[in-house]
Amino acid sequence: MNHFIKSIFLLVVLTTAFLSSKAQNYTVKGSILDTAGLPLPGAVVRINWVKDSLGVSANTDGSFSFTKVKSKQFTLTAAFIGFDTFTRQYTITQGNGIVIPNVKLKPTSNTLDAVVISGVPPVKITEDTVSFNAASFPVREGDAVDEVLKKLPGIKVDKDGNVTNQGAPVTKIKVNGKDFFGTDVATAIKNLPADIIKNLQFIDDYGDQAKLTGIKTGEPEKVLNLTIQEDKKKGYFARAQGGVGNSDRYNTSFRGNSMKGERQLSFDGTVNNANLRGGGGDGITTRNAGGLNYRNEWNPKISANANYNFDNSKNNTISTAHTQNFLDSYTRLEDSKNDNINNRYNHEFNGNVEYKSDTMNYLKVSPQFSYNTNNGNSGGFSTITQNDLITNRNSRNLNTSNSLFLKTNLFYNHKFAKKGRNFSYWGGVNYSNGDNFKDVSNDYLISEGGVDSTRLQNQLTDQNSHTLGTYSGFSYMEPLWSKTFIEFNYNYSRSATSSVRDTRDVITGEQVFNPDLSNNYDYQFITNKVGVNYRFIGEKLNYTLGLNGQPAVLKGQNISKDISTIQRTFNVIPSARMVYRFSNQESFEFNYWGRNNQPGFLQLQPIADNSNLQNVVIGNPNLKPEFIHSVNARYKQSDWNRGHMLTAGLSYNQTQHKIVTTKMLIPNTVNQISSYTNTNGFYNLSGDYNYSKPFFERKFTVEFSGWGSLNNNVAFVDQNKNVAKNAVWRQELELRLDLENIVNFEIETSYMQNRTTYSQENFEDRQTNRFEYGIEGRNYFFKDLTIGYDFTKQINSGYDNSFVKNPTLLRLFMEYKFLKKDRGTLRLDGFDLFNENSGISRDVFDNVIVDRQVNRLGRYFMLSFIFKVRKFGA
Repeated sequence: MNHFIKSIFLLVVLTTAFLSSKAQNYTVKGSILDTAGLPLPGAVVRINWVKDSLGVSANTDGSFSFTKVKSKQFTLTAAFIGFDTFTRQYTITQGNGIVIPNVKLKPTSNTLDAVVISGVPPVKITEDTVSFNAASFPVREGDAVDEVLKKLPGIKVDKDGNVTNQGAPVTKIKVNGKDFFGTDVATAIKNLPADIIKNLQFIDDYGDQAKLTGIKTGEPEKVLNLTIQEDKKKGYFARAQGGVGNSDRYNTSFRGNSMKGERQLSFDGTVNNANLRGGGGDGITTRNAGGLNYRNEWNPKISANANYNFDNSKNNTISTAHTQNFLDSYTRLEDSKNDNINNRYNHEFNGNVEYKSDTMNYLKVSPQFSYNTNNGNSGGFSTITQNDLITNRNSRNLNTSNSLFLKTNLFYNHKFAKKGRNFSYWGGVNYSNGDNFKDVSNDYLISEGGVDSTRLQNQLTDQNSHTLGTYSGFSYMEPLWSKTFIEFNYNYSRSATSSVRDTRDVITGEQVFNPDLSNNYDYQFITNKVGVNYRFIGEKLNYTLGLNGQPAVLKGQNISKDISTIQRTFNVIPSARMVYRFSNQESFEFNYWGRNNQPGFLQLQPIADNSNLQNVVIGNPNLKPEFIHSVNARYKQSDWNRGHMLTAGLSYNQTQHKIVTTKMLIPNTVNQISSYTNTNGFYNLSGDYNYSKPFFERKFTVEFSGWGSLNNNVAFVDQNKNVAKNAVWRQELELRLDLENIVNFEIETSYMQNRTTYSQENFEDRQTNRFEYGIEGRNYFFKDLTIGYDFTKQINSGYDNSFVKNPTLLRLFMEYKFLKKDRGTLRLDGFDLFNENSGISRDVFDNVIVDRQVNRLGRYFMLSFIFKVRKFGA
């Protein structure tokens, strides 16, 4: 007990020390749609910034929301089975949030290699982990871990290296249980040779406390843990590549990894202008980046890991768009063209220090840091036509921004002598500060009834905002009987944001202070949650039942205009989790949890932002936080002897007080006013399955997979409520052939239907269909020559605009290995040989259809030299 008191004293001292750190959360929201403009529920959305990344799955209406983004500059990636990955850089220029314009995903063919089973059990299922034996999924000598992942049933690896497990994003990677390149999964899976891996474990991670207590609530994070073979824990691996191509393309990279027991050092760096790691995304990107990972365990008591990443990316995106806005008596048309250049620099650091003074006490400290800068320059032209009223707008936008983020998290656990009794404490501070300067110029030419008028608008905006967040909590667990436990917990969080915005109009060369657009605004969001959980642990049945009460307070103070608002809510949140294991190869689990999302800073500000007169945005200080109820169930079954694997899942989500955008046209103009309101009626029901079966001594594999969803979405069009019911389903069939040193070959085909019906009679129901087929593989000739190919064909119907095409994409490559131990490789790549990577897409939402076309990196060829050295074992 004396040791426990000393540990508590140490905990208090460390908490006090780390409370000097500061930090902020930003909110990022948007929607993921297909090229027909219909939602893609379950799409994997990831946000990366210098120091970290986050991942979620899109809701039933395609919407997503991040409330804990730690940087104003970030890269958003959206991925969905059967679609090209979308990657674009964004900057939060005002307040602490941004609403991303609808993201459209273009169909593609991302193949999934199937399972080849050897003599050992290839798959093992436990409560929260599906473990694959790497030896059961052999790959070509010299391949990295990413090639093994492509063969695992239910696992997808897209062309950017993003990994999904049953449609959920894998957001973190570990090696032997320790962080490896943090959340940069794409870098990590290319940094380790496949032949040193023993197991690949996909874990539902509920956090540090859940690992120690078994009390698991909320939505888990998908983590990939790679275990290294014991005789391969000592050695090194390095790979250098240099490539040049036509159209002035180039790609150089270096990655290296050194291991000695528990000590590991890894580096990854690249200089390229071939849209790699973001590849195939919009615009042309030049990227200079490097990452360093270190981890060590000096003794059984103390271990640490740290990651540092640097990224400088310059992107030039040229886009055109045609928008049709269908209203009651007429259609509002808008044609626009924009040219955007962004140059960003990101630095990020994160790590963990773990200390185990003895078997009863565990302490973990996790610091994070990031600093980002961005310089943007954009110009564009748009024309809006509405009956006989036409408005032309020339725009120019220059912006410079920087942001700082700091965070420290502390977790402590003490186990008492009585088995099952323990105490946990967690707490931390996060701080963020951002400065943004923007120079906006809009030149309007308005024509009505043959009469022209002009208006010039030039505004300078300087905005500084900072957020300080604190959180803490504790848990106490007490055993009741041999198999039952009761847990009491408390969580507190507070975030306080301050924003000062100075706006000046430039009139005849003079800067004039604009009091309407200038603002000094603060808001705070405070929650207290008290809960109790009852847990039962049996041989086959485990379950947890919980009840939580959570009052929340949302306060806002507009100091400039002497306006104060306050919203109080109270939620009773039951929770339940049940896992039943029929056998070591078969299990069923059920989960329910609730959570809330607070409004973003810009959504709350009760002032009009008229930096674009055609879309004036006014916040609503009376917004309530959203509350989401989530239920899901999943069945897992594998046959270790026959090698097949089956997973199936069902989920339901309902959102109360959903925050939606409202738009209202200003009479006799082409301008509109956008705002926000709470509404109910949002829900989503979805299901998925995946079945994989090998044949002929596991040389041939068949994999069936499919999903479907029913979504109920609510929107407001000209203040009229419109309910959109969206039903979408997709079926996929994959056939894979694996003949060692001869061929790895896969055929994939899929069909998807997407149908939306509307409650308002003047809105036409819409249905799109997509048939897609493709082939991807590698053929091996002799020992040294490899021919690779990736072909995709897509056939669309239900699209009524000529912008929409049926693209054919083909990539070929040839590799020749030489030098001693095949250390040297010459590689010739041909990208997009039909030159149809056109960047054309369609978004359909509510009463609006938007057709877009952006510049993308099309057909080019690249010749590369690759040099590898490696040594593992004794």
